[in-house]
Amino acid sequence: MKNTVSIIIPIYNAMPFLPECLKSISTQDYDRFEVLLINNGSTDDSLKVCREYEERFDFVHTFNISSASIGTARNFGLSKAKGDLIMFIDADDFLPGKEVLRLLVKKIVSSDADICVGNFCRLWNGKLLHATSHRAFSKYPQSGMNFLFTGFFSIDVLSYVWAKLYKADFIKKNGLKFTDSRYAEDKLFNLQAAACNARYSFLKYEVYVHRHNPLSISFTYRHNPHHIWLDIARHLKDFFKDKPIPMTWQKMIAYTIFFGCFFDSKMEYRHSGKSRKQVKLLLTEYGKDDLSRESFKLLSDIRNLQGIPSALYRLFIGGFAWAMRLRLYSVLSFGIKLLIDFKIDEMLSDTGKKPSM
Repeated sequence: MKNTVSIIIPIYNAMPFLPECLKSISTQDYDRFEVLLINNGSTDDSLKVCREYEERFDFVHTFNISSASIGTARNFGLSKAKGDLIMFIDADDFLPGKEVLRLLVKKIVSSDADICVGNFCRLWNGKLLHATSHRAFSKYPQSGMNFLFTGFFSIDVLSYVWAKLYKADFIKKNGLKFTDSRYAEDKLFNLQAAACNARYSFLKYEVYVHRHNPLSISFTYRHNPHHIWLDIARHLKDFFKDKPIPMTWQKMIAYTIFFGCFFDSKMEYRHSGKSRKQVKLLLTEYGKDDLSRESFKLLSDIRNLQGIPSALYRLFIGGFAWAMRLRLYSVLSFGIKLLIDFKIDEMLSDTGKKPSM
C-alpha cells in the first residue's frame, strides 16, 4: 500500500515503559502502518506485552531474537519491514500526539525528501524539556559545514534515528545498515546517510518524547569507551572506500573523535568519583591512536574551523585540539573538571540545564 510506514521498535527489558509507547502508536489517526516489535532477549515481561498487543492489533508483529546489539535488532527489523517509509522508536519513548504519523508522512511526500526530521522534547524527572528546534540549522545549505556540524554535533538532532521518517528505498539503495557498536550506532547510520547526500525536510512540530532513562545504554558506563568512538570514526572513513575523502567529511570524522573524546572524559570523571587521574588516562589512550592524532592535528588549525557558526565552539574545539597535540592531558582533565563541577557543559546541550536528579 502506498505510503505505508514500518515502525521498528527494538525491545530489551522495557516493561515499565512499553505500554505507554505502544498505546501512543495504536491511537494514531494515520492507519497505514505496521509495527515490528523486536524483542531482544528481554528477561522481564516485555515479550508478554508484545504478544498481547499482537493479539489485539493485526498491524503488530512480534519477533523474538537472541540477545544482540540494538543495531543488529534494528537491522533485523529493516529486513522484515514491508513499508515504503521507515520509522524507528525506542521502547521507553512515545509519540506525543495522535497526528504525528500523518504529519510526518504528509511532509516527506510533499517535499520528496529522503529523511523527514521533526522536533522533539525530553522527559526528564517528570518534566518535559523542549529540545532546541532544528530551525537552528535547517536554514543552511544541506551540504555545508554549518548544516552538518550543527545538525550532528552542537544541536545533534540529526544523530538520532528517532523523531524521523526515512524512505525505505533510500536506505536500500545506499546499503545503509547499523553496526553492532555498543553505543552511537544511530549516529553512524545517520552520518552515512548524510554522506550519501540525503535530502532532508523539516517538520516544525514536536513528534517525539525521549525519556531520560538512567538504565538505558546511553547512561551506562563503558569500560575502555575510546574504542567505540574510534571505531565509529573508522567506519565513517571506510564508508568512502577507495574514493578521496572530501575535506568536509575529513572534518566530520575529526569532529566525531573530538566529541567522543570529550563525552567519554565526562563519563569517566563522573563514574570514577571525580578522578582527574582516570580522565588523564583516558585522554592518553585517545592520544595514542593514529586517526585521533591526525584528527586533532586537523582541528588545531583554526582555518579548518571556519565552517562552525559558533565562535564559542571554534575556540573550545581549537583549544582542546591544541592541548591534545601537545599532550597536555593534565590541563585538559582540570578543564573538564571545571566544566562539569560548574555545570557549564550542560549549557552546550540541546535543552540547557537539567532538573536535579
